[in-house]
Amino acid sequence: MIPVKEVNRENGKVNFEEFTLKNGLSVVLSEDHSIPSAAINLCYHVGSKDEEAGKTGFAHLFEHLMFEGSPNLPKGGYEALTTSAGGENNAYTTEDKTNYYLLLPSHQLELGLWLESDRMLDCAVNEISLETQKKVVIEEKKQNFDNRPYGSVSIEFAPRLFPGSGYAWDTIGYADDIKNAKLEDVKSFFGKYYTPNNAVLSVTGSFNHEEAVKLIEKYFSGIKPGENIRRKKIEISNSFSEIKEKIKDKIQFPGIFSAYRIPRENSKEYYAFDLLTEILAGGDSSRLYKNLVYDKQLAAEVGCWVDGKELAGVLHFYVILLPGAGISETEKEINRIFENIRSNGVEEWELQKAKNRIETKTCFRKQYILSKADLLAHYKTFYNDPGLINTNHNNYLSVTKEDILEYSGTYLENDNRVELLYIPDEIIQ
Repeated sequence: MIPVKEVNRENGKVNFEEFTLKNGLSVVLSEDHSIPSAAINLCYHVGSKDEEAGKTGFAHLFEHLMFEGSPNLPKGGYEALTTSAGGENNAYTTEDKTNYYLLLPSHQLELGLWLESDRMLDCAVNEISLETQKKVVIEEKKQNFDNRPYGSVSIEFAPRLFPGSGYAWDTIGYADDIKNAKLEDVKSFFGKYYTPNNAVLSVTGSFNHEEAVKLIEKYFSGIKPGENIRRKKIEISNSFSEIKEKIKDKIQFPGIFSAYRIPRENSKEYYAFDLLTEILAGGDSSRLYKNLVYDKQLAAEVGCWVDGKELAGVLHFYVILLPGAGISETEKEINRIFENIRSNGVEEWELQKAKNRIETKTCFRKQYILSKADLLAHYKTFYNDPGLINTNHNNYLSVTKEDILEYSGTYLENDNRVELLYIPDEIIQ
């Protein structure tokens, strides 16, 4: 074990300690004895952007395969042991990471650490489990993307926003690539990315610190590190112009979905735009909601958010039209709202309200051991600084009206926008 540092925090902040095992596994521990539970979070630095064209969807497919068994557990064994111990588990995949987590009674910490180390130790996927999960993922794609109203939005956006890069496909991948995935390809993917030196383990909750360190060393230190990963270069083209397309879908009401390319997560611009989305769509008094829902009565639903990625970012917004509302009229009103932002910025009271909402959300997430484990692992993985869990809100508080005005003028131009108009299929009356 290679000690790094111990961090003591003031009241209201998250206390944590981090260290690194000799095999490269980064560990972050945060004791919280408010409830008799422990959360284990294992973040692998691999997402859909690390895939190759023709082999998309592997990161998400592996999220499923990791529950299919391990060297010492049969199919269903991981889930059975977790639930019988009074715990719960799940996982999720993004463009940049694959994250697994467990919540267990604190006295079952050793079980949880053994379960995760056993899955990291070796790939137990076989032809049967691979074919089973390929079918599950393809069915998931049908349910959540192909057959859900407006479900294809993220699939349609990706290649238009980031052509020619690893961000040019959705995390679900392409159905043909998933169907054609071969066992040797899957095992190669595991061997490259599911290694201790490509992972961050965070443990939060009620546990004894010395005991937790010993257990982590016991179960993880013997796992061999992988080769250093040479990550493919992701180039985001600066040559871009407005894309506006119509897409027919089996929907009842038209929808306008737009996205602007912005800088990556943890950039100053990202924090400014995250606050701006609160001003645009955070509650009934927000600009989009007030104008389009209340005043003009053009929309039934509006939304706006930022999607921060490791190497890029996107500001999304959407409007679902009311029956009888015209697309052209609604577009004009949307353009007027954004032009006002670009030209005049925001009011001080709007910005302060947005900061209050962000600060509330930040405090809320730090109340739960699962979300704390997630945040600590995320900040360690991408910024080598789990302490951002305590300081990140300062990045929001430092944003000024002038920042929002400047960044909006730079990034919220139509030439930096993709707009998808979802039109009801003609068979829908």
